[in-house]
Amino acid sequence: MNHLYSEKRKYMKHSKLTALLCALVMTGAGSMSAFAADAAPAAAAATAAQPAKAQETTAAAGTPAEAAQPEVNYTEALLKGMSLTLPDVEKAVEAGTFKNLSPEAPKPAEPEPAPAPEPIPEPEPTPAPEPEPEPEPAPTPAQTAKYTADQGTSAATIETDGTYDAQTYTSTTADQNALRVSYAYMSAAGDTFTKTGDATNTESSNQYGMNAALLVTHGGHGAFTKASITSSALGAPGAFGYSKGTYLNLTDSTVTTTGNNSPALETAERAMMKVVNTTVSTSGYASPAMKVSQNGGMILAESSHFTTTGKDSHGAYVNGDVTLTNSSVNAQNTKAAVVRNNNTLSLENSTLEGNETGSVPYNIVLYADPSAIGTMGVQQFNATGSTLISHHGGMFLVTGTHNRITLKKTTLQQDPGLPILSALGNDGAYGWGTPGANGGHVELIADEETLNGDIVVDTISDVNLTLRNNSVWTGAITIIPNAQGGEKYKTNADIFIGAGSVWNLTADSQATTVNNLGTINFNGHTITLADGTVLK
Repeated sequence: MNHLYSEKRKYMKHSKLTALLCALVMTGAGSMSAFAADAAPAAAAATAAQPAKAQETTAAAGTPAEAAQPEVNYTEALLKGMSLTLPDVEKAVEAGTFKNLSPEAPKPAEPEPAPAPEPIPEPEPTPAPEPEPEPEPAPTPAQTAKYTADQGTSAATIETDGTYDAQTYTSTTADQNALRVSYAYMSAAGDTFTKTGDATNTESSNQYGMNAALLVTHGGHGAFTKASITSSALGAPGAFGYSKGTYLNLTDSTVTTTGNNSPALETAERAMMKVVNTTVSTSGYASPAMKVSQNGGMILAESSHFTTTGKDSHGAYVNGDVTLTNSSVNAQNTKAAVVRNNNTLSLENSTLEGNETGSVPYNIVLYADPSAIGTMGVQQFNATGSTLISHHGGMFLVTGTHNRITLKKTTLQQDPGLPILSALGNDGAYGWGTPGANGGHVELIADEETLNGDIVVDTISDVNLTLRNNSVWTGAITIIPNAQGGEKYKTNADIFIGAGSVWNLTADSQATTVNNLGTINFNGHTITLADGTVLK
C-alpha cells in the first residue's frame, strides 16, 4: 500500500510539471522555447507511460495527505529561478522543498483564527437576603440610687453652693433633720440647730442620719464655724456625715445630745468629719461622743474635748478611722473606746479615759465580727505622747481579732492589780466570734515606753511583745487555759527585749519563746518556756 501511495505522488508531480511547461509554451515565453522544446517530449513520454497512474492520481487528489500540500506558483518560481535545471526542479518538487528555491515564493495563507467563543454569561448574582430587623432594645431600667438609705425628711434643705451665716434651724418632727445639706458646697458661721422629736427607727438614725439635727449627705460639703447643735430626742444624733465624698467640718463649735441612742458626732459610708476646738457631750444611753458606723468613715479631732455620762456611751466607737490630736476623751460610766474590725484609733498628745463598771471590765476593747476575721488589713491602736486612764478594769482586751498596739512615750494609769493587756477568747455572748475559736492575737510594741502591769493570754490566743528603744516593763506574763476548751494555738507568748530595754519580773512567768538582747531582772522569779526550759 505504501508503494502504491508513493507512485501516485510521483505521477502527480510529473503531471504538474508537464502542465507547467505547456502553460509556458502557450503564453509564448520566447526565452523559454528551447527549455520548453526539450521538456515537452519528456513530459509527453511520462504522460503516455503512465496513463493509469495519472487517473489514479487525479482520483486521489482529494485525499487528506494531498490536501495538506501547499499550492506552489510554478511559473513564477521558474521565471525567477532561470538558472535552475529541470532535474533541480524535479528533485526539489520530489523532496517537498521547492518553495524554498525562491526567496520570494508565496507563503501559504494563514488560516483564519477560529472565532473566540462567546463569553459564557455570568450568572445573575444571588440577591443578598434582606437583613432581619433588629430587635427593639430593651428599655433601660431606671437607675438605682447608689445609696438607698432611709433618711427621713428635713425641715430645711440646702442644695445650692453658698454661704449661710447666722441661720437658725429647728425640727420638732419625728424622723426629720433640722437641716440637710445634700450635694452642695456651703459654709456658715454662727448657725444654731435644735432638734426634738423621736426617731421611729433608731437603726436608721444611727446608720443613715435620719432624725439628726444636722445631716450632710450624698457628697455635700458643709463647713460650720461657731455652730451650736443641740438634740434632745431618742435616736437624734447631733452632726452626721453620710456617704463617700461627704465632708463635714466643725470649728469652735458645741455639740450636745441628751437622748438615748444619740451619738454627738457620727459618720457612715466613708464620709469624713473634722472637728477643731470643739466641745462635745452626750448624756443618754448608748450615745458615744464619736461614732463611725455603717461601712466605715473618718473622724479627725484637734484640740477638742469629748465627754459622755451615759451607760454604754463610749468616748469613741470606731468602725472606721478616728484620730485625736491634742484632745481629751472622758467616758465617765463605760469604756473609753471600742475598736471593731480592721480599723484604727490613733492618739497623739491626747487623753483617753474610761470607767467601765459592767460585765466586761476593760477600758479599751478591740474585737472583730466573724465575717471580718482573716480579711485584708490589721486592726490598730496607736498612742504617742498620750495618757490612757482606766478608773475600773484592765486597760486592753483583745478578743476574736488580730491587732497591733503601738505605745510610744504613753502613760498608762490603772488599777495595779489588773492586767494591762488580756488576749482571750470569749463566750460569744456579744457576737464576738465562735466560742473556743475566737482567741485574741496581738502584737504589742513598746517604744520608749514604761509599762507597769501583767499580761494574760489564754491557750487559743497569742501575744507578741517587743520592748525597744530603752523601754521598761515591770510585770509578769501568764498563760491560762481557754475557758471554752478551744484547741491550743501554735504559740502563745513570744517576747523580744531589744538592746537597752528591761523586763523586771514581778512573778513567775510562762512564755513560748524569749529573745533577750537587753536585760531581764528575775527578782527571784523564773520564766518557763514551752520546751520546758526554765530561765532564772
